[in-house]
Amino acid sequence: MLNAGLSTLIYLKSRILPEASRTDTTWDAALSALGKSIARSMESYCNRELARRVGAVHVCQARTLSISLRCYPVETISEIQILGADAITDYSLNKAAGLMSFRQTPASPLHEIRVTYTGGFWLDPLDDSTLPTGATALPEDILELWVSAVQAEAESRGLFEAVGLRAPKDAAKARPSGLSEAMEAGLRTYRRFSGE
Repeated sequence: MLNAGLSTLIYLKSRILPEASRTDTTWDAALSALGKSIARSMESYCNRELARRVGAVHVCQARTLSISLRCYPVETISEIQILGADAITDYSLNKAAGLMSFRQTPASPLHEIRVTYTGGFWLDPLDDSTLPTGATALPEDILELWVSAVQAEAESRGLFEAVGLRAPKDAAKARPSGLSEAMEAGLRTYRRFSGE
């Protein structure tokens, strides 16, 4: 979703532009930049990465009893290793919360743990792809918040004024700065309040 890559840009344009304007590439760079910026703000507020990542890597000190992975829900963990030592196999995982726990501290504070995993929310890229096995679809409320925020910001910047897609006078008055209270309220249930 939130990488505003080509397929996401196609989805975004399908939501905020009239059908006749969707193939026009005039706004692609600006919409992609807005999508990325708003996504980063959402992820920063939530203290996590929302978009699905395959092969995500988390590195931290080995002197810990738990690890908060930034991309969750977690689908799979492909490798856990203490850098310079043997791989770790004795742990528990709360996939939905992205929390790993160990029965004892895996190693000394001089070592680091590297966890390679797949996690986050998957967005249908509108190319007939299907939800990967074990993946969790991006919740509709997050997607709707993102789309509406991108649209509001595009309108506040007068991005579509030149072709009359939006009224310039009303659009230029309100310039959003950061996340709105409504957006923060909508994201609250997805927010991680603590972690590394």
